[in-house]
Amino acid sequence: MAVAPDLIVDVAGSGRDRGRAHGEVLRGRIADALERWDAEVGERMGIPAADYVAGLLAATRFVPAIEASTPELLEEVRGIAEGSGVSFERILAYNLMDEEWWYSQAAGHRHSCSLLAVAAGQGRGALLAQNMDLPEVMDGGQTVLRSTAPDGGQTVVLTAAGMIGLTGCNSDGLGVCVNTLSMLNHSPDGLPVAFVLRGLLERRTLAGAEAFLCAVPHASGQHYAIGSGDDVAGFECSAGGVVASDGGQGRFWHTNHPLASRDVDQAGDDPAGTADSQVRLDRLAEAGPDIETMDDCEQLLADRRAPLCVAPEAEHKWLTFGSIAMELTSPPAIRIAPGPPDRTAWLDAAPAA
Repeated sequence: MAVAPDLIVDVAGSGRDRGRAHGEVLRGRIADALERWDAEVGERMGIPAADYVAGLLAATRFVPAIEASTPELLEEVRGIAEGSGVSFERILAYNLMDEEWWYSQAAGHRHSCSLLAVAAGQGRGALLAQNMDLPEVMDGGQTVLRSTAPDGGQTVVLTAAGMIGLTGCNSDGLGVCVNTLSMLNHSPDGLPVAFVLRGLLERRTLAGAEAFLCAVPHASGQHYAIGSGDDVAGFECSAGGVVASDGGQGRFWHTNHPLASRDVDQAGDDPAGTADSQVRLDRLAEAGPDIETMDDCEQLLADRRAPLCVAPEAEHKWLTFGSIAMELTSPPAIRIAPGPPDRTAWLDAAPAA
């Protein structure tokens, strides 16, 4: 695992300004990440990455969906492209991670993010935490992006250089964690996952986030765990709509198979299967009732038994890209491990004062 030393990047201003700063500061790491991604795509798909990107964008209508629901984030992607000296199309495609997986029908990819959510209690705010497992080709791009909007609101996300976000929290104490649900129906007209995530983080309350989630069309099957202040809620989203999945108990966990949605793609092939996902869910269910602090979350996410935490090894091509643990007070407490948490130091990534 190779993690760059300049992990926390602060950007501010309009979407275009934030993107340009992101692209300029991380220009070298974005170039390295895209070189690895181009090579992996070329090997997997058997065509040059540029041709593949052109086909992906021609076969989908994500840009109109983004313009309709999160136009400022489309400007942020344009800014990343300008700042990094990379074409807009290439940066956009890199941000369509979940969508690229179903578009390419990527065989053998292990969709394996594990999360837990706990409502407020015992003198603390609600807790959200997750491991973000990604293909090993993403390793080395780990970044903590702290963005300040013109109204002063801040967003902190664990991401990869060149991407607008993977999981995170805002300065109002609203946090979002995610799990891929590749077996649910998808849509070439929907809002891609990265833009749903960041759109959620522009909301100030759990009710506002839920309203946004239910209003936008979804490009990909995805579970969103949302927390704010005292409460947490889980939703499984797909082309067919949004289904509450947390059970209403104020404490839940989720991996990579649906617990409530029945909008399953009957013609699709789940590349990971549900066996591994169920093992991880069982481990979370075993430990979850005893989770009461951020330290508890971090210790559980470092667990190699299921495994919840995946280190890079020769026999597989994925790893725990990073982990996040949040206490959703206002301002929130946020800690991020930019790599497998059993061997990577946790960083204090709270919004800048």
